[in-house]
Amino acid sequence: MDIRPLADHVVIELLTEEATASGIVLPDTAKENPQRGRVVAVGSGRLLDDGSRAPLEVSVQDVVLFDEKLATKVRVENHEYRLVSESDILAVLIPAPALV
Repeated sequence: MDIRPLADHVVIELLTEEATASGIVLPDTAKENPQRGRVVAVGSGRLLDDGSRAPLEVSVQDVVLFDEKLATKVRVENHEYRLVSESDILAVLIPAPALV
């Protein structure tokens, strides 16, 4: 089963563990807002007054920061996701270019 969000909603999979600079692993439950996650599905965009759709600024596979307090927890086939409006996404994290 897949999940397809409607309008300007986005489905996010939490990125679960992150290590500190000293190597200590912090689970997401020990962190404060905002949370970090990977976008797994996006809706078709917010419906405008003229009947057209406003495209979303995030796309599938983007790593984003979002407000966990505003997210709705959703479980689909033993996978837990967060469902948020695009306006609840604070930033897209862009990886630094690899040094050669």
